[in-house]
This record gives sequence, C-alpha cells and structure tokens, in this order.
Amino acid sequence: MPKYDVFGIGTALVDHFCRTTDSFLEKNGLIKGASNFVSRERLDEIQVRLADSIFARFPGDNARNTCEGVVHLGGRSAYAGRVAEDAEGKIFEESLRKQKIASFLEKGPGRTGKIIALITRDGQRTFAVDLGNGKDYGGLPVTGIKNSAFLYLTSITLFADGAISRSARDAMDVAEGNEVRISISLESPPLVEKKKDRLWRILTRADVLFTNEEELKALTGSSDEKAAKELAKEIDIVCLKKGERGSSIFTKEEEFHVPALPANVVDTTGAGDFYAAGVLFGLSRGKSIKESGTLGAQLAKKVVEKFGATLANKL
Repeated sequence: MPKYDVFGIGTALVDHFCRTTDSFLEKNGLIKGASNFVSRERLDEIQVRLADSIFARFPGDNARNTCEGVVHLGGRSAYAGRVAEDAEGKIFEESLRKQKIASFLEKGPGRTGKIIALITRDGQRTFAVDLGNGKDYGGLPVTGIKNSAFLYLTSITLFADGAISRSARDAMDVAEGNEVRISISLESPPLVEKKKDRLWRILTRADVLFTNEEELKALTGSSDEKAAKELAKEIDIVCLKKGERGSSIFTKEEEFHVPALPANVVDTTGAGDFYAAGVLFGLSRGKSIKESGTLGAQLAKKVVEKFGATLANKL
C-alpha cells in the first residue's frame, strides 16, 4: 500500500474572512463571487480598509483542504508548497502539524500567500488573492509522490505565474512514471476560460477531474452534463459538483448521481475540496466510484456546517 493516499501540491496561504457590502466590491473593482488576483500592495490596502470587519483566519489552499479531508477519514496525506518566515507562514505550518498532514514545505523570501474572503449580505463570497511566495515553489518531492496513490493539483497551481507551475507539471511526469494516478481540480472560472486551450492538453493526462458547473462552462462553453460526459471520453473519472443538487460522476461506460446530504449550512467554503478528499480516499482504498462519491458528499456536509474550510475544532 502507498505511504500516502493523496499528495497535494499547492500555493500555501491563509484566508482572512470579513463582512462587507456590494458597494465596497464595486468601489474596489472586485468581481463578485470570483477569485480576484491582486498585488500584495493592493491586498494590504483592502485589508486595512476592512481591518475592523475581519473576524476569522484559517489556513487555506485547495490542496491543503483536500489533504485535511483525507486525514479526517483515517487516511494519510502529504502537502508540498512554499511559505515565508512570517505570521501567515507560521499559521500554515502549524496547521499541517496539528492535522497530521506530512509536510514537504519549503521556506523562502517574500511573504506567505493571503486571501481576503469578502462576505456580502447575501452570503456570497468574493476573494481578493495574492499567492505570495507560494507561486515560487520550485521543489520536486519525488520520493513523496512516488509513494502516493494520487497526486492532487489544481488549475491555479498549474498556471500560476511562477516556478510552481513548472514544478506541478514535473510532478505529473513523476506520477505518470511511477503509476501514481493524477487528480486535477478546476478552480477559478476566469482562469479556466483564459487558459482553456493549454488546459485541455494537460487534462487529458488526468485520471480524475473535479469541476463545478461554472468551471465546466468556462472550459467547454456548456455547464450541461453532456459536456462532462464528453470529458469522460478522455479522462477516466469526471466529477461534476452541483452544490445543493449533489454531484454527478461520469466514466466512459457509466454515470452516477450522488445526492447532497441535508445540512445546516454555515459556510460553503471548502465544500468542493473536502468532496474531492472523500472521492480520492475512497478510490485509493479500493471502494467503488459510487461509494467514493458518497464519502465525498459526507465530508462536504460536515465542512459546510462549520465556519472555515476545516473540520478541526481548533487551529
């Protein structure tokens, strides 16, 4: 059995949650409901303006969240990325230790990545993002990848403006050369649409793809399940996340519907990441696709009933 069920490579960062208004988003040129990539200087300015409204901080990144979900189910996971010697870096590093996620972190100059999650009165979240020195991650943890059932990457990691995009693609080469399955999650519809021509070539190398309907539309021009079925002709397993309507999972021969479980929703941040964790853990332990999807739904239910993309009681 591989040492790790999932090995994630990501852009390490810390999420800062605050409440704001639609007018604040408009005045600051932030697209509502999207991930807005900004300079650190601009992010700092936004944070200063919202300082009194920030009420929570949690370690973030899709890959980290997925690694936590795997451990929560009794699995083993590992995470690689870069942080700085700053407050956010310490928060992130400590979260891996407490969650028992094997750390392949490297430290470097600059500042650890940061997200300001702006929550408007309708409950929608808008993200102002600076990946910090996370995008400069240049490692290639060959031993860790080789000893894993799945490598987990996202479209953001694959196309970040920095060394991490090359590292992620090199990691895919290592995985393919060692019979490690590759899983990719689409993130940020604007990024997916901008990079879709290059993304297509990378996705055909994946064994498992996670996407929601907006991301699917950005990639294919359609959010219809037929588009996901077409993807499944090239990718072994395609998981289409549909929020409160559950998910649909497609292979070349079969399709499954996994209903969302009733939940007292507090915060939907990280639901897709923990869903991916359940699916990948199940597949790594030999469970059926339907059973794996159900594990994903169970984890998603748990995380939306808590605030922040974590199942930890205390970080």
